[in-house]
Amino acid sequence: MLSRSLRVALGGLVCTFAAVAHYTWIAPQPATLEPGKAVAIQIGHGHKFPASEEAISASQIDLFVVAPSGAKVKLQAAPAGTGVRSQFTSKEAGFHRIAFVQDRGVRSRTPDGVKPGGRDKNPTATQASRTLRTAVSYAGAAGPAPQPLKIEVEIVAAFAGGAWSVQLLHQGKPVADTPVEVFVAGASKPVDAGKTGGDGRVRYQPSPGVKGPALFSAAWKGAAPAGATYDFTNFETSLYVSW
Repeated sequence: MLSRSLRVALGGLVCTFAAVAHYTWIAPQPATLEPGKAVAIQIGHGHKFPASEEAISASQIDLFVVAPSGAKVKLQAAPAGTGVRSQFTSKEAGFHRIAFVQDRGVRSRTPDGVKPGGRDKNPTATQASRTLRTAVSYAGAAGPAPQPLKIEVEIVAAFAGGAWSVQLLHQGKPVADTPVEVFVAGASKPVDAGKTGGDGRVRYQPSPGVKGPALFSAAWKGAAPAGATYDFTNFETSLYVSW
């Protein structure tokens, strides 16, 4: 169990990280997947969802699609202007999930600047951290919440009764007391959906007349596992949905 002082410190870091974070998402264009028809897959980054302002590092991205049958198709990502793109042709009809994992590795803040590696490589580090970013997109009507993809961090959600039930997961386990934001296409800023409960869930009911696409996003700092050469991990994850 974390000490009280460490919990307080990490809590303060969560606020700082959330305040400066950009948003990252993945989405098919067009949103509907049809067997045999190629679609573009775009990874966007910035504050103006769904318009991307900056391309993240394509070389760090593990990009894949999970088909209705459970088949996993790996894709190659490449920079394209202010975003990152790929292409996918579905072989199946129905609900697909498109996802990426971007492990940006460990970096240390030292008296001589920021350097790659943890405290083992940088003994003078004042802080060492890992950064991990993931994103998922639902393509097609999801119905009940799908099974998690079992990536390190993710958001799963289901739409019923005019509202979204959203759950935040780390290693398949609920993440509690973490803010979740919602971006609706065309909005100038995100809406606070609230903090996750003990089950990692939060409920979001769109205002009357509001339609997707929308982006659920969460960012927080998690303590490093025992024996790690860094102090904490910057986690960021998002889910792109339409209804």
